[in-house]
Amino acid sequence: MRPVLFDGRFGWLHPADGPSGVVLCYPFGYDALCTYRGMRRLAERLAARGMPVLRFDYSGTGDAAGDASEPGRWRAWIDSVKQAVALLRETTGVERVTLCGLRLGGTLAALAAQELGGVDGLVLLAPVLSGKNYQRELRAHYRQWLLMPGALDCEVEPDTDAFVEAYGFRLYRDALESLRAVDLQRDAWRPAGRVLVLDSLDPVRVDALVAHYREQGVQVERQSFDEYGKFMLESLDSQMPLAAFRSIEDWLSCATGEPVAHESQATDRDADSRAGRLAEPMADHIGELAVCHFVEPGVIETPVWLDGGRMFGIYCTPESHAATAAPGVLMVNTGAVSRIGNARLGVRFARRLARQGIASLRVDLGGLGDSQPSLDALSLNALYSQAGADDAACAARWLTARGHRGAVLFGICAGAFVGLHAASREPAVIGAVLVNLQKFTWRNIRDKHRKPSGQEAALGSTRRYLRSMCQPRKWLRVVRGQTGGLLVARELAARLPARLSTMLADTIERMCGIQLELKDKQHLFTALHARGVDTRLLYGALDEGVEELERNFGGRGGRLRRFDRIGVAFCERTDHAILSARAQENVMSYFEEFFRSTFDETCWREPSVAVEPLDARLDGRHARLTRWLLKRARAFRLSGEA
Repeated sequence: MRPVLFDGRFGWLHPADGPSGVVLCYPFGYDALCTYRGMRRLAERLAARGMPVLRFDYSGTGDAAGDASEPGRWRAWIDSVKQAVALLRETTGVERVTLCGLRLGGTLAALAAQELGGVDGLVLLAPVLSGKNYQRELRAHYRQWLLMPGALDCEVEPDTDAFVEAYGFRLYRDALESLRAVDLQRDAWRPAGRVLVLDSLDPVRVDALVAHYREQGVQVERQSFDEYGKFMLESLDSQMPLAAFRSIEDWLSCATGEPVAHESQATDRDADSRAGRLAEPMADHIGELAVCHFVEPGVIETPVWLDGGRMFGIYCTPESHAATAAPGVLMVNTGAVSRIGNARLGVRFARRLARQGIASLRVDLGGLGDSQPSLDALSLNALYSQAGADDAACAARWLTARGHRGAVLFGICAGAFVGLHAASREPAVIGAVLVNLQKFTWRNIRDKHRKPSGQEAALGSTRRYLRSMCQPRKWLRVVRGQTGGLLVARELAARLPARLSTMLADTIERMCGIQLELKDKQHLFTALHARGVDTRLLYGALDEGVEELERNFGGRGGRLRRFDRIGVAFCERTDHAILSARAQENVMSYFEEFFRSTFDETCWREPSVAVEPLDARLDGRHARLTRWLLKRARAFRLSGEA
């Protein structure tokens, strides 16, 4: 596969020699993050069957230029599908083109095919049939996210007509008005000569769409999509819909005249092997690719291969080359999410830094995003492996080879774990900001079947439970038996001895200078301090990672204070995955001030985090109750306001 650019849009071409090609159309927002790995695998499988495939990012999404808030997005997205078809025809010389879209991507594919005419085939995977219903679905997703533990301290967005948000991705008024008017049955009445529909969400509406197409003389095949629910899980847990992929491959092969390989003749393992062989020539390309482009005035992005083509990244720089003398920022994956980042944070932050004269590399570590190898499944053990830290170290060395004065790591959650271990041993890393770090060391907690092999992690942070105790509705749920109040009480009681032990060790160290309970976790920070790596741990005030921090390093990470180059900060209104707009601004602002204060010799101040006063967030009665609880909790070093 090789990267391509057209009119500011970024994509991947999976070459093959067949006469029929396929354009893959991504879903929108969080759906695209969840299914990124799966859509790549589908492209590789189709290319292995002799069909060249083009997948790409719409304007203002993914690695493409622009922002979702700009006007005219809906029209631009439809036009981008049409341009992708033209590019595939021009680049590969295919005679026939099929559009294949998932969710909103299916809707865009159908509308673009209707406008283009002459499209041979159309594959609709759980398409959005009604724009109005889709907007209601996004609003429901946002409300669902607010109930999740990781969103407990987030800032709730107002219910407004200006935008609709789900998991940090927004559709703005201009796009909403266009989408609200969409009815797939009415607006794409005869999009292609052949149509394959896979859907299990809305059978009544889908049956009506299929009947409508058949009335127009379209050859339609209707199949169920029973794997949809497991495919649309978050990126780590998303499972390949192998049955759906086989159906698509067979349906397209029938159109090309290629014999259909039945399960007894070719297994999914054979398909994966062919797809892997197809991707191997990519490793011959090393370093920078000749597809750099301006994503906005003064900001250039360049796709790059690292480590002989095994890892892929986007190098984002200001137009001025003076930035190469300064340290470069290295952004690693958040969990199993591609380099784009949750809520597109990686892309937005890289371009924001470039506008300030700071270059960055957002990289896919091995097995993630568009790096090699492409995988059907991932596990926590893979995300928290030392191989990931080695990959991050390799990317840091790439930045220094470009002339940068070292690399400053930026990672969230599992990315923070990878960054910590890379920074502790890689000389090219001179700084790190690690956000919501959950674990300092990792042990295997799942077997090869992804089943728990030991005791799972604790229930949550003590701070979170203390905050919940201030909410009457939580007590009401306990009284009604809707939540396990007794289980929580037992967990908090079990934590008390460990906290008291840590507090005692902390007191002895401060008074006598004797270090007790020196663990592997502390050796990591000793190594960072010895190497002079400026490191900051940044936590949301109620994040579960605070529990791990205080269990190992005392209240508020106090035992880390003896390292003058290591700091800990806490930030209000910051959810775990950094999905909300307020959390993203908090994290980006903190990093920028850290970078300026640490690596600009004219300025040496500690980064600050804006903390919202308690009284501004709670009414008077709840504020008094919260202060009373927190005052007594601090006595046992259990919690504290950040």
